[in-house]
Amino acid sequence: MRISHGTQFEETANTNGFGYATEQMLLSLSRLGYEVNPNDKTADVEIWFDQPEHWKFSTGPFRIGYFPWESTALIRNRTPDWYDQLNSCDEVWTPSPIIADWFKDYMGIRPPVYVYEHGVDPIWTPKKRAVEGTFKFLHQGGEANRKGVTEAMKAVRLAFPGKEDVELNLKIISPGWNIGRLRRVKIHNGAIDINDLIQMYHDNHAYVYPSWGEGFGLTPLQAMATGMPTITVPAWAPYAHWIDEDLAIGSKFAKSPWPVLHPGNMLQPSLDDTIDAMRFVYNNYESVHDKAMENVADLTAYYSWDRLTKMAFGKLEKRLESS
Repeated sequence: MRISHGTQFEETANTNGFGYATEQMLLSLSRLGYEVNPNDKTADVEIWFDQPEHWKFSTGPFRIGYFPWESTALIRNRTPDWYDQLNSCDEVWTPSPIIADWFKDYMGIRPPVYVYEHGVDPIWTPKKRAVEGTFKFLHQGGEANRKGVTEAMKAVRLAFPGKEDVELNLKIISPGWNIGRLRRVKIHNGAIDINDLIQMYHDNHAYVYPSWGEGFGLTPLQAMATGMPTITVPAWAPYAHWIDEDLAIGSKFAKSPWPVLHPGNMLQPSLDDTIDAMRFVYNNYESVHDKAMENVADLTAYYSWDRLTKMAFGKLEKRLESS
């Protein structure tokens, strides 16, 4: 099967979002022996992994729109319209089972919807950590409010009043972001090399991610792959099975606070649960970290890019053969 891949997303493979996930998908397809070329109008299948207004499908190939999302309704003021773009596909793919359900149950997407989860690259290596001095929490993605940066900052303040041996490190990419200086909060603003980002994960003790919703949630999975205890929301996480129940953040289905960017409902994380989980990992770090390290082998085997890619595209080939 020959595959065409189209994208106009400017993010490079050296960052950690659309571009990075796209690069991992293409590398995996190549390792598995698929012929993959950009914008090949003669291919059997054409897949676009990008925001739907950027899709420019050819007329010949089988069309797959691969799209993560975070709320129960689509933005409708883009040109072309996201709803029309998704419904023009032969199939719609998404990285998350809950988003697949939302596409069908809330958004009225007509084509068949399938799940192709993201994997974790082996470069995200496990690291045994020890607490020596300051206990460091890490949060990545504060430039997007839905990822819980406000909740993380509030939680660290309420969980550890007066304690100077706890800090929150925020990794963001937002040149205009300026919240001033905050006690016990360090802001790392700007793009860095992926290897430097991995080192940042290794240098912190626990990941805190009280997100309202994720199209997949790549960064908590990467944190877990390094053996970092990870505080996040199982309700949206495809990898909920590997989230330590003592570090799980409960959530409730609620109206989105950002209706322009994320219309519909989202999963509001519990601030109290976030506070409790941060205190728990701080007070029980050795045992929690040991448990996280024990999970790494099974987690990374399941979330092998090649395993997931082989499964998703193998099923696609069978569907095409029987059609």
